[in-house]
Amino acid sequence: MSDPQSHLTAEHLDFFERFKSFWAAPTGARVAELIAPDATIHFSGQGTFSGAEYIDVMAGLLASFEGLEVVPVDCAGNGDVLYIYWKTSAIINGERVEYPGVDRFRLVDGMAVEEHIIYDTAVLRAD
Repeated sequence: MSDPQSHLTAEHLDFFERFKSFWAAPTGARVAELIAPDATIHFSGQGTFSGAEYIDVMAGLLASFEGLEVVPVDCAGNGDVLYIYWKTSAIINGERVEYPGVDRFRLVDGMAVEEHIIYDTAVLRAD
């Protein structure tokens, strides 16, 4: 069995560090540090939009989720693709809810040109 870290390039590792930095102090405007304006974003439960539109989407999400925290846990890469596993928590209906997810990025020159944000959206539904 090969070591998954062996497939990580310098570009993967740099992007992962910048992703962690983003989530240490997230803002809508900081999306542009990671995502190209013409990127295609596929966001579970939110739809599909461009990288430029994602700035406003992220600003809205950050404003709407009380106590939102995203902790990047690990990553794996192959070629121009990088997967980042993360855990999120937020206050939902008065209770702290935690859930995991994965972002799948396609990188070009250090920027994401495609992103799939994948998690179980059922955790966010009000029962």
